[in-house]
Amino acid sequence: MREFPPEKIRNIAVIGSGSTGKTSLCEALLYQAGVVSRQGSISDGNTTSDYDPEEIKRGISLHSTLLPFEWQDHKINLIDTPGYIDFMGETISALQVVDSVIIVVDAVAGYGSTLENLWKLADKHNLPRLLVINKLDKAQADYDKVLDSLRQKFSVEIVPVQIPIGLEANFSGVHDLLQTTAPNSLKDQVDKHKKLLIEGVAEIDDTILTEYLKGLEITQAELSQHLIAAINEDKVFPALCVSAQNNIGIPELLTAIVNWMPPANEKKYLAKDSQNNQVEITASKTDPFTAYVFKTVAEPHLGNLTYIRVYAGTIKPSSPVYNSHKGKEERIGQIISMRGKNRLEIPVLTAGDIAVLPKLKVSSTGDTLCDKNRTITFSQAEYPEPAISFSVKPKSKTDQEKMALGLASFMHDDPTFKLHYNAETHETIISGLGEIHLEIILKKLKERFGVEIEIGDPRIPYKETIKSRAKAQGKYKKQTGGHGQYGDTWIEIEPLPAGQGFQFVNKVVGGAIPKNYIPAVEKGIRETMAKGIVAGYPAVDVKVTLCDGSYHEVDSSDMAFRIAASMGFKKAFSEAHPTLLEPIVEITINVPPEFVGEVTGDLNKRRGRISNIETNKVVAIVPQGELAKYATNLRSFTHGQGSFSTKFSHYEQVPPQTQQKLMEAYSKLKEGGMISHADK
Repeated sequence: MREFPPEKIRNIAVIGSGSTGKTSLCEALLYQAGVVSRQGSISDGNTTSDYDPEEIKRGISLHSTLLPFEWQDHKINLIDTPGYIDFMGETISALQVVDSVIIVVDAVAGYGSTLENLWKLADKHNLPRLLVINKLDKAQADYDKVLDSLRQKFSVEIVPVQIPIGLEANFSGVHDLLQTTAPNSLKDQVDKHKKLLIEGVAEIDDTILTEYLKGLEITQAELSQHLIAAINEDKVFPALCVSAQNNIGIPELLTAIVNWMPPANEKKYLAKDSQNNQVEITASKTDPFTAYVFKTVAEPHLGNLTYIRVYAGTIKPSSPVYNSHKGKEERIGQIISMRGKNRLEIPVLTAGDIAVLPKLKVSSTGDTLCDKNRTITFSQAEYPEPAISFSVKPKSKTDQEKMALGLASFMHDDPTFKLHYNAETHETIISGLGEIHLEIILKKLKERFGVEIEIGDPRIPYKETIKSRAKAQGKYKKQTGGHGQYGDTWIEIEPLPAGQGFQFVNKVVGGAIPKNYIPAVEKGIRETMAKGIVAGYPAVDVKVTLCDGSYHEVDSSDMAFRIAASMGFKKAFSEAHPTLLEPIVEITINVPPEFVGEVTGDLNKRRGRISNIETNKVVAIVPQGELAKYATNLRSFTHGQGSFSTKFSHYEQVPPQTQQKLMEAYSKLKEGGMISHADK
């Protein structure tokens, strides 16, 4: 693609709830611009955006897709984003580098489940936005109803700039409210909606307000001028009408993008220099090179593809750049752009543009690339915490290393995917924004690395402890001829305060047990505590006193005393009123006010204790075991508008019925041979 100056570039993300027609709209824009010869469709699986086999199979977008094209001597870098919350990370990354957004709304379904969160994200970045009401050709489409609901929901100046000509099957075109004349058949509709438009602009523009109150005629040129200013100041949000499928309203939308949306050099961006001082970056071609990495993709046959937005300067192939986050230099090879899966060569990359750098070695999402002589660092995007976790293990033990390497590589590409090993439960845990998110990750693992995975719910890290003192003998004697085994211990145990862990005291006197065997006694007890006694969970907060015992001059050994100590500890533990402790977490839930009551009711069912309630936030203390699949449930009853985060608080004793259930499950595992003799 040819080079464009920043004032001729429009960087725009297409966002909206799932199934509103974002990808179809992007396809219609590409077709209208003449860069595709045939307009693809979701049902046919041939859109430019959704080329991944899994996207085609599911009929939804799983990744953000860069779609550059030219229109009226401008370059438009369109980024199609997923609508489902599982892939919100892709949308957040895109919003980090665009200058405006198109919000797509379904003319039938209206306000979508994730729209409020998306609106807040656009607010956070101060992004001008166009609202595109799509599917006006569908049965039960209602432009006025959807427009009114949006105006009420967001309490901002969402103003119509077009009205549909006909609805449902009769939707045949759009009428521009900025025109001075209207056909008689539309006069009432035009008058009604134009009044909303003028009043919306007048609310934030004194010149228009004065003329409006005086009853003076406001010219098309005046209204357009003040409308554009209000759009770029995020004070007015124009609504347009389209049918992406039938290509109605698409030329008008393209004209609005070019005329109303801000160019790539409109805004100044804040960053930090090498001394951590705040600096302003402007889209100047002659300034030192500065860019932000907003997306990385590991393509099996192409290597790493690094997507960047250039904020200042110019680079050509073979240029060196400095990664200020990693403190390492990279050398640029090719410079390309991607239109879906199609590569487009770029001879030179300048300020304001978005492009792709193949085969970089160290750069990842969130990094800043710059000139080494002017070190600049942009703030990284903030991503939501994972909402769901699974334990994973390879079906073949020989694939353990391949599994770890494969999953780690996905973290490089996806900031919302997390991987860690839980040393307490001895599990590899993967976490993400939803079940579909993790399902896609594991499918990629199988396709790219040949690793098949077994998944399960992560084990809750319960712990075992005691409530009283007890004393028991542990004696191990094995004499069947020849050299035998002999170890004899008397052990007393008592509870310690919470968090004290383990104490071992040796009170053996008179050489009843030789000193060289005492470490073996302690080791046997520690090993037994780690494996658990009554339910298979680690024992904590126990003081153990070795009181007495005996030994055999020939048959005693370290192993014999380890086994004897383990036997005595298990017996004493079982008699000291053992109890289970469960982890308690503090959960903070953010929801629209209308769902607060439902959230608190649901938490009560989960043994939660509410500690704070605000207009749109609930804070509570809840057992971790009660929060399995909570993300899915919260999304269900808040229609995708709820989010939450948790942090560990403390341990508490489990209810008797829960303890009984866990102990019975452990007994069945032992009886079924699922736990080895050595672990019992």
